[in-house]
Amino acid sequence: MEIFINEFSLEGQFATETEFQEAVKVFTTIFVIIKKIQSKKVYKDSILLLDSEAIKGSNFKKNLNNIRDKSLKQAFINIVFNKLNPKEWRDEQVHSINNDFDYITETKNQDVRNTSLAEVTERSLQNKGIIYLLINFTNSRFKFAHPDIPKCFLIPIIKNSDENNPINLDCLDEKSALENWLKVKINLYDESTNLPPTDEQTILSNNTQFEKTSLICQGRNIYRELAIHRYWYIDNLHYGKAAHLEVFDKTGKHVGEANLLGNIDYSKKDSTKTISIK
Repeated sequence: MEIFINEFSLEGQFATETEFQEAVKVFTTIFVIIKKIQSKKVYKDSILLLDSEAIKGSNFKKNLNNIRDKSLKQAFINIVFNKLNPKEWRDEQVHSINNDFDYITETKNQDVRNTSLAEVTERSLQNKGIIYLLINFTNSRFKFAHPDIPKCFLIPIIKNSDENNPINLDCLDEKSALENWLKVKINLYDESTNLPPTDEQTILSNNTQFEKTSLICQGRNIYRELAIHRYWYIDNLHYGKAAHLEVFDKTGKHVGEANLLGNIDYSKKDSTKTISIK
């Protein structure tokens, strides 16, 4: 999964510092969820982001510095520039400025070369097996409703004037929309159910990180983590909010429990739990 901050969603749509501050607050709540998602890559364009117009007549960098809520300002900085460390997509740029990329509007199409929109479009064309998502700031122009996911939107892009084959990019601008998107795109587990999750509803669905073995425990397949050869399976005796995975080292000794996104709680290590890996 690759997630891009959509700097093009900043267009001077905020009239006051209060409106802008609320938008930053919404943005940070989205990334509280994103940072919990395993096997994702997050991208930004720092220059375009900081230079974009946020409050009408002023750029994002100045508006961010003027936020009076210091904890909110620091939270945003931590998310975008420190802790989460989104990569600069220009360091891995795929799209060529020699191609045309246009955002389709009801009146006049708009050139979006050299923006995240063009980059995501080209990547989605070249990598069909990767899921892409753009995160917008609130009150942007992007309000074309997604037909399958509530509160989410689509951004139609055409490459090289090929209007018969538009590329529809998924985007959203609020936390609940991200929750809806995840449920559809990665079959997110419903914690209100009385059934344990399927393999596909957990980190085990990532076949670049895990491989299914012939081993079984509690009637569930055991997966081997490719990088460091730990073994994982879904605890079939727990469901709902208690659902989790059991994790073992390469010798079959228990190391802890993990949530469905793959975050391990090592304090749950139980020396009485072992698996045979022969």
